[in-house]
Amino acid sequence: MKQIGLILEGKTAKFFLEQLLTRYHSSNFYHIITQDQNLIQENHPNHFTFHCFDPTSASKLRSAFLSKMDSFFLINPNPQECKIIYEILRESFPQTQIIVNTCEDLRLEDKFLKEISIPLTTTNKLLTLLPNVPSPIQDIGLNKGEIMEILVPTGSVYCYRTLSSISQKEWRIAGIYRNDQLLLSSYSLSIRPNDRLLVIGNPKILNNIYHQVTSSLGQFPLPFGRDLFLYLDEDFLDENEILKDLDEALILHKKLNVNQLNITLLNPKSFSLIHHLKSIQNARINVFIDYDCQTLSQILQKHHQKRIGLAILNHHLFHLLEVKKILFALGIPTFKTAQNSILQCQSSFVFFEDYVENIAPLALDIASQLGVDFKIYDFDVDANYHTECLETYKNLSQIFTKPLEVIQSNTQNPIVYLSKSKTPLLYFLPFNPTIISDKLLKITSTDISYHLSFSNKNPQIFLPVAYENN
Repeated sequence: MKQIGLILEGKTAKFFLEQLLTRYHSSNFYHIITQDQNLIQENHPNHFTFHCFDPTSASKLRSAFLSKMDSFFLINPNPQECKIIYEILRESFPQTQIIVNTCEDLRLEDKFLKEISIPLTTTNKLLTLLPNVPSPIQDIGLNKGEIMEILVPTGSVYCYRTLSSISQKEWRIAGIYRNDQLLLSSYSLSIRPNDRLLVIGNPKILNNIYHQVTSSLGQFPLPFGRDLFLYLDEDFLDENEILKDLDEALILHKKLNVNQLNITLLNPKSFSLIHHLKSIQNARINVFIDYDCQTLSQILQKHHQKRIGLAILNHHLFHLLEVKKILFALGIPTFKTAQNSILQCQSSFVFFEDYVENIAPLALDIASQLGVDFKIYDFDVDANYHTECLETYKNLSQIFTKPLEVIQSNTQNPIVYLSKSKTPLLYFLPFNPTIISDKLLKITSTDISYHLSFSNKNPQIFLPVAYENN
């Protein structure tokens, strides 16, 4: 995760910070320094830290940053103050990139300095409005981020995937820049490390796509968030169930690439349980006891602002229709606890049907972090197996160095297969719209994910199938 320093003053800084918070993702830590109390946000994500002091004070400025910073953004309408702050930063960080935005050019010779001149930016924008004048590339289109270029790093989960295997709803890969050539998109074109993708679409969607493409391996629960959230409710769970779910959450907190474990107890009744939960609280485990009789749906709505990396719920809570609808609507990955513990699961399981290709990078990422095997069940009564989907999983399994066990059958559907299995398995299920349907649909539904979602024997992880498309 990158360490970014922001020294902000003025109207431009205010708009910049608002956009950053709106498009916030948890791949960076932001250290923000300002003299303007109005710029300090009361509710902000965990990876934003605010300091209020005069940044021209060298001692205070140096103490606010870590020994290693990846870049600085200096936005201040006063060029004299900008120059003073720049000199302090450059003395302490001689080779760190500094981006400066002020009302005039500072005219400094520094290969690690990039100046965004307000007069020049305004002039370029005005020129684009003249007839018969070509637009600079940054001003093509609506200038709202609907056109983006994304560098594919080595190890990206997009590597070696064909464009046809990538769901592109409301966005498109228009072409790929490779070896100084533009390759126009085609059905069979595959993505390679160090390609630059030219993508077009909804700016909010492209922001998510960027984070997904550039995330390295073993990053789940990114891009959803960095923290685990365990929800307990004494109106629905007895103390044994709560303690078992707590153990599951502690295991996941230890094995997954996460920061905090946040535990929320609703409708508290047992003083001994409250005392136990408080006793495990530390720098990485937070405990919140809700005495306000809020519903789980209300709590989830509030916590969504903090970016839930993975919600952990007992099956009793997950099966509350309103809770499922909230989890689905907010696109929250969800771990549903079950009779078998995650520690008993030596293998994970996915079966091929609609949407399952979309969860391949996440499922293999989680399986790798948990250290479990990976089974694929491909069922088709006509033996027309999902060869393209399987190819996607095979390519990704090489990236994650995670071998696959593939079972193909045209006679035994996955539910029958799993009912006969005696081995505890971790299920990966796409969080598709049928999951939030009422139990009455079970009589007529043919959706296997829907039916499996009601099984409480093995733990299940529901992965949003369209977080890159929402």
